[in-house]
Amino acid sequence: MGGRYRIGELIARGGMASVFRGHDEQLDRPVAIKLMRPDLAEDAHFTARFAAEARSAASVTHPNVVAIYDVGTEPVASIVMELVDGGDLSGLLRQEGQLDPAQAAQIAADVAAALEAAHAAGVVHRDVKPGNVLLRSDGRAAVADFGIARAMGAGTLTKTGALLGSVDYISPEQARGDRADERSDLYGLGVVLYEMLTGRRPFDGDGPYAVATARIGRPPPDPRMVAPAIPRDLASIVQRAMAESPADRYANAEAMRVALHAWIERAKAAPQRPGTELLAPVMGPRVAAAKDPRRPARRGPVIAWAALLLLLLAGGGYGVGRALIGDDNLDVPLPEAVLGSIGGHAFTPTPSPTTEPSPSDEASAVNTPSDAPTRAPATRAPVPTPAPTAASVAFAGPDDAVAAFYDHVVDGRFDDAYALWSPRMKATYERQGNLDDRFANTAAISFSSLYVADQSATRATVQANFTETYDSGSSRDFVGYWRLIRSDGRWLLDEPTY
Repeated sequence: MGGRYRIGELIARGGMASVFRGHDEQLDRPVAIKLMRPDLAEDAHFTARFAAEARSAASVTHPNVVAIYDVGTEPVASIVMELVDGGDLSGLLRQEGQLDPAQAAQIAADVAAALEAAHAAGVVHRDVKPGNVLLRSDGRAAVADFGIARAMGAGTLTKTGALLGSVDYISPEQARGDRADERSDLYGLGVVLYEMLTGRRPFDGDGPYAVATARIGRPPPDPRMVAPAIPRDLASIVQRAMAESPADRYANAEAMRVALHAWIERAKAAPQRPGTELLAPVMGPRVAAAKDPRRPARRGPVIAWAALLLLLLAGGGYGVGRALIGDDNLDVPLPEAVLGSIGGHAFTPTPSPTTEPSPSDEASAVNTPSDAPTRAPATRAPVPTPAPTAASVAFAGPDDAVAAFYDHVVDGRFDDAYALWSPRMKATYERQGNLDDRFANTAAISFSSLYVADQSATRATVQANFTETYDSGSSRDFVGYWRLIRSDGRWLLDEPTY
């Protein structure tokens, strides 16, 4: 071809072109040659798409992007590109079923780096899927096939409302026929990461349209409901990337890549048991106020970290109790000791005899050896707080009730906080150990995510990810959600899942 390239065996065939193994006789190197199907050569639409792919792909230079070497028109439109011999991700998933979390996170980070470079060049891929993720012999991933990519700001090559991208991986906005942007690619990457971790795709249906629209009007699925051993914070990266609203996803590919690399480094440094936390950093707009510095310092006993580990192991290692879904009939209950955990400390359904532990702050409690004796919090008089008022428990929405609860505990207004518990919550969880003592050393709480994930007339689910800072100066991050009920015109906290 062109007096330079020798065309070898067929590697893959798609709807618009076929890819062959080839050899560059001039530079004596293997290449991949993508040839447009001859029967489409007369179609101006497909020719324009093929040319656009060549321009888009050639404008992106990055180690995680399949390199473009040459383009031509004889004997048909062609693209000569780097030959990646390790196969593609779809083949690996067919062979392995699901991948180790560390391997899945690294592949996702490579794809995010490729998307970061593409977006910087003004190119949106719009078809991120396992078949377009090629694997090099050293395990690194490279993104290929910018066949339906579009330069940001350029005109579309398709009719308004046409679906572009594979239905299993397209974003909700693409399914609605709306404009796709960089965050649409992040949604596709979130779906790919979900599939790598679970071995299955998150949405199904009776046909392509049903599959495409299944992601509209519902919160992002939790991969841990399929594979509970997935680390919780890695699952949170998946869910954030797959948020229905682009505004709730990572701001850009760089932010998602940084989150993935941070998780990888923490996983290398501290291997975790299935079901434990390695929280990825997330950013968000809503922040709760720090406590009033004039408030007297409160020093209360802290439940040892070892106790939480024992509770988690007793509950089968699960870190979340129920799927973040709207159908209450699909709830999956866990043992009560695990079901009520919040902020890294287990809610205790019933009071028990207590002893006063030796003085300790939150940081030392986190580092308590797993074989250390476990003490329950001591019973003591609650910090005096103003009586709850109607204004303190009447809110516009369930997310406001959650925010108000944490505002109250930060300020030590435990009566107000307790007033936001539902009757079932009060009957199930003892107040002293789960509220007054639990938050005795809390100095500030800031939300990275706080939004209503599901809501009906009487029930709601609020995703509330937050960083808790203690009087000692240490802090911890938590990902989870609250179930709420509506009673007498106000939202009440009914069940935590952290």
